Amino acid sequence: MTSKRKRVLCVGGVLGACGIALLVFHNPARAQQTARLQIKSFSVGPDTTVSYPNSKIPALPDEHTSFLPPATPGGPYLVFGAASAGANDPWGVAVLQTTDFATFTFPAGYNFPELSSPLLFGQCIAADNTTFDENYAAPGSVVQDPTLPPGNLIMLYEAETHCPGGVYQFPFYTTTGFARSSDNGKTWPAPVIGALGGPSRHPILQPPEPQPTAPHSYIGDAIPSGFVDKTANGDYYLYVSYTHYFVGTAGASPQIGVARAKLGADPLNFQKWYNGSFSEPGIGGMDGSAIPSACGGRSQFHSEISYNDDLGMYLLIFLCQNGLAGSGTAAWYYSTASSLDLQDWTAPQMILNTQNPVTVCPDGNGGSYDGYYPSTVSPGAAAGHTKLTGYFFFLSGCGVPGNRQFLSRAFTITTQPQAAPVLTSGTLANGATYVAGGLAPGSWALVKGSNIANVTRIWQAFDFTGLGNNLPTDLSGTEVKVNGIPAAVYYVSPSQVSFQVPSGISGTASVQVFNNGAASNTLTAAAAANAPGIFPNIVNKTNYPVAVFLDGEYVGDPSVSAAYRNAKPGDHVVMFATGLVAVPGGVLPVAQTVSGVTVTIGTVTFPVDFAGLTFVGEFQINFTVPQQFATMAAGNYPLSIQVNGVSSPVTINSSPPGPLVIPVQQ
Repeated sequence: MTSKRKRVLCVGGVLGACGIALLVFHNPARAQQTARLQIKSFSVGPDTTVSYPNSKIPALPDEHTSFLPPATPGGPYLVFGAASAGANDPWGVAVLQTTDFATFTFPAGYNFPELSSPLLFGQCIAADNTTFDENYAAPGSVVQDPTLPPGNLIMLYEAETHCPGGVYQFPFYTTTGFARSSDNGKTWPAPVIGALGGPSRHPILQPPEPQPTAPHSYIGDAIPSGFVDKTANGDYYLYVSYTHYFVGTAGASPQIGVARAKLGADPLNFQKWYNGSFSEPGIGGMDGSAIPSACGGRSQFHSEISYNDDLGMYLLIFLCQNGLAGSGTAAWYYSTASSLDLQDWTAPQMILNTQNPVTVCPDGNGGSYDGYYPSTVSPGAAAGHTKLTGYFFFLSGCGVPGNRQFLSRAFTITTQPQAAPVLTSGTLANGATYVAGGLAPGSWALVKGSNIANVTRIWQAFDFTGLGNNLPTDLSGTEVKVNGIPAAVYYVSPSQVSFQVPSGISGTASVQVFNNGAASNTLTAAAAANAPGIFPNIVNKTNYPVAVFLDGEYVGDPSVSAAYRNAKPGDHVVMFATGLVAVPGGVLPVAQTVSGVTVTIGTVTFPVDFAGLTFVGEFQINFTVPQQFATMAAGNYPLSIQVNGVSSPVTINSSPPGPLVIPVQQ
């Protein structure tokens, strides 16, 4: 008997067998913009005081604040910030936790600071004069490395030296530092003396100007913030947005740059965006502005990239400052993009209710503004992701202890009125055969039309954040309801949505689609307890089954690819289908077997070796090609499956419609 091959939920991957897509013929790893949802307004509420241990870390924050979602629903967020305990203490990493975004406490097992600079502000030692993080080392972002097990974190940090020629000065020479932790941020590498640090703690972004040996103005690649993204081919990239301080250019304002590196073995190879591509090396390369016409040439600081799940777009938040401290103003701005590969950011717009004056700090060093280091978090979203609502956390005041406050503001993004989806009559169908009707509870189904979604994508790992065993019912604002019950959604595009029929649906299934709240017309189709459908692998307009032999080759025409071959008598075949029997919808499945399933090849009907639910809405069927085909002519034979007296259709509504066949040779 063929072995029972167990399969697991491939969250964020293709819903399919052996790499063959089952539901759709697309495999985007990130939303591809097609009909961009337009932002009508982006605003924040009033400043809100939060509770945190300010008696022990009065200087919080001093860079961006990172929020890592809980590992289990209802658990605390882990919060990483840049802080100091006082004027005679180093700047470093403060780790907090929160469940309500209003009260922050120290988590057990963490010490403050977990990472800091070798020297304090104001200190200079000849042996350390070229060390890249000599006087300041504090996190701009902490992110999980998705290529490694949970708890493997990467820190991007502000690294400053203030000792040109061995003499302390306030203006810094800054680089972006890089460090790793394998224990969820409890421990980080110790400092390494030298301009390029060591293998586990070193700079990744450095300006083209080398460290000066004489007093200078602000120089460097500063105030980093990180974001991890996955490309269409499955590679993970770490993006860094940062502020570049120009040197020796009168009137030049700091500008925002972007760099990236493919995640993998260290050292990572960072490339800066310059003149339309990622073409300059991270260390010593030229710096370019990533934002078009930002703030009319004013200073740009404190940038942060996120991916907004509701908009289906990348979101860049940053600070624009006009005029000198004491005479100017500053405000938060936003820009959106459809591709980080292209850096196609839109013209920036001001976030409402964020414009405030900038004043001189009491010590004369720097300015005071109600809104430095704006950092976003949307409850329930994955790390680095936002929704239409959430919070900003930021610094109000000066950088010195006693003059700063760690505050929050609620934010709201409203969108332009959404065109209502229009569903096409007769397209409410089985997700494998595309034949109208036959919607079995727990099976995959689809419906077609227009304005169904503003993006084209499948579900991703971030869509499962905070859901426990439940499946996502909202992909970038597209939702499906069957008889008023929310359905799990796997794939969305402007013209199609693939969804799982909820539990308990019987009789007539009424389906309605919602695009960012705009409701479609309603289509109806017959529900069924059994509606078997074999997932097709369509090659050159021939409908083969999604099936694999035990040797790893696929069922199909070998002239198309060496990965395909014909079936032979005695071959064990593993095939995939939906709708055999009613199963729970909307939740991660529990494996179960199904009895009484048969397969028909041509006119030969025989029992299967195994049939069972092994994936979300998907059944695995193992069978052996009968020996009697050894005396029959070679060719493509019609293929179907039967259960409880119901057969899958031999002819499916592919394009063009045609029979589902299995190629058999003697």
